[in-house]
Amino acid sequence: VGMKGSPDNLNRGLDCDVIVAEVRATSHKPDEIYGIIERLSPGTRKIELFGRPHNVQPNWITLGNQVDGVRLVDPELIQAFRQRYPDGNCMIPPKS
Repeated sequence: VGMKGSPDNLNRGLDCDVIVAEVRATSHKPDEIYGIIERLSPGTRKIELFGRPHNVQPNWITLGNQVDGVRLVDPELIQAFRQRYPDGNCMIPPKS
């Protein structure tokens, strides 16, 4: 888990640092990690880098080359996205 800045509302000491869960496919995190992170920093935006379709979580921004399309829920993000990409295409065209 990485953080930008020094969040004032960080809840320290709420959870232990051990997760007991079945081993799943490569790079498939235990579902419990998302709840731990939500309790650690409630009400903040979260970004998952190098995500895959099975990593997409409500109220998270999941970025990855295996995630299809753009699925936004937050009204502020939807408005910013529409202003920046009115045609909905945010993909950079390949260099020729």
